[in-house]
Amino acid sequence: MGEIMKKLIVLAAIALTFSLTAFGQAKKMTVRDYFLAIPTEHIKADAKKRAAWIESESPENGYLSFDIPVKEITGEDGNGKVFGSVQIFNKKSGVIVGVATNMCEEGVCQGQLLFLDYKAGTWEDVTSDHAPMIDNDEVIAILRNAPAFEEKSKLKDGVEIPLYFQFSGGDKVLSAVAGGTNGDGGVAVKSFKWNGTVFNEYEYPESPE
Repeated sequence: MGEIMKKLIVLAAIALTFSLTAFGQAKKMTVRDYFLAIPTEHIKADAKKRAAWIESESPENGYLSFDIPVKEITGEDGNGKVFGSVQIFNKKSGVIVGVATNMCEEGVCQGQLLFLDYKAGTWEDVTSDHAPMIDNDEVIAILRNAPAFEEKSKLKDGVEIPLYFQFSGGDKVLSAVAGGTNGDGGVAVKSFKWNGTVFNEYEYPESPE
């Protein structure tokens, strides 16, 4: 084999290695990539608008938080607040993209969850499979015994307690929160942790005294 042919083979091998490396890097999506790629049938805003919403990111934890101008939701200026978070949950094949969106009016926040299964470029709404069921009567009972909850006069049987949702980032816990003002404060009445397949109820370990 001539020297020129040997050099060509070496160059071809280097080029192939570089191409495969670049391909692998291109396939590795970040939490921002997922958030911006969600089809508009699920989040009615284009990628440019969503990028402007992003408040903070933790790519290594598959987490970001966002704030949405109220006018983009209601069409009017107001004193409300719309905020949320995105968490990536790994599974055996593909990922689950969780989106928690919370809207606050007069300080009271109500949240909505969206879970999308992403695999090989396709999206499937799996919210009904993964959004935890939370019993309102149980929430009332928890809040009645929670010293941090200061609005116990509102805890009447049959009255629905508004909840908002937040993802934790590193430990991939989803919490349902009651009370507080505009998303600040409040009591986490229920927490759920991803086990690779489903969410299970979870209690944070107590801090040592």
